[in-house]
Amino acid sequence: MGTEMKIAATGTLNREGNFLLYHGPYEEILPRMAEDGYDAVELHIYDSGEIDREALWKALDASRVTLTSIGTGSIYEGRHYNLGDRDPKVREAAIRHLEKHMITAGPYGGLVIIGLIAGRFADADSPEQFKRSLTDSLYRLDELAAGYGVKLGFEIMNQFESDYLIRICEGVEFLKEHSFQTLGLHIDTVHMNIEEADIKEAIRGARGFISHVHVADNDRYYPGHAHYNFEETIQALKDIGYAGALALETNNLPSTQVSARKSLEYLRRLLQ
Repeated sequence: MGTEMKIAATGTLNREGNFLLYHGPYEEILPRMAEDGYDAVELHIYDSGEIDREALWKALDASRVTLTSIGTGSIYEGRHYNLGDRDPKVREAAIRHLEKHMITAGPYGGLVIIGLIAGRFADADSPEQFKRSLTDSLYRLDELAAGYGVKLGFEIMNQFESDYLIRICEGVEFLKEHSFQTLGLHIDTVHMNIEEADIKEAIRGARGFISHVHVADNDRYYPGHAHYNFEETIQALKDIGYAGALALETNNLPSTQVSARKSLEYLRRLLQ
C-alpha cells in the first residue's frame, strides 16, 4: 500500500436491499469487482463462523483482490451482541464473534470494524457502566487483534446511531487516555457531515489516530453524486499522511456497476 490510500469496494452475501455496492456469493462478486477496476474490498459479514473461509480466501486471491476490512454492524440488530452490555455473557459473545472476524481478516492484515456492536447506553444500567464495560471489552479485543495480526477500527458515528464518542475529537481523547496496540478511529463521511463543524480540522486533529475511512456522499450515493466536499476531506487525509482504505459504504443505485465505476473514477481523480 505504501503511502497511497486504497479505494475499496464493499460487498455482502445478502442479496436484499441496496445498501453496499455488491451483493451475492463471493465467487460471483469478487470477479465483478476486479472487472470494474477494484483491487480491494471491505466485506460485511454477518458471522465469520458461518462462511467457508478457505473458499473466500481462494476467491480473493484468484481475483487479485485484497481484504481491507470487515463490517460487523448487522450482528447488533440480528443477535444484539454488544461490547457495553450489562450482561457479561452478551459482552463475551460479542468478543468471540469479533474474534472470528479477526481470523477471517488475518491473512490480509485487515481491519475489523467496531461500529454498532459497541452498543448503546440503553444496553447497560447507566452510561458509566456502559463506558466501563466497553473499555474493558476493547482491551480484550485489542489483545486478540495483536495476536492475529489485524487492526481494529472504532467507528465514530452520529448521535442518531451512537450515544458515545460521536465526534472525532472525542475519539482522539479516548485513545489518548488508553494504551491500545491495534485500535484506531474509523471515520465516515456521512457521520462527519452530521456531527463535525469543520471536517477538515477534525481530521487534521486526528493525525496518527485514524485507521479506516468510509466514504459516501451525504445521501449515501456514490461520491460526487451530491454536495459532500470530498476534495477537502481527501486533502486533509493526505495532510495527516493517512495511507489506509477509502471503503465505499454507499448504496448501489442506480445500479451496482454505475455506482462502483463512478465512485472509482471520481476518487481516483481526487487522489491524483
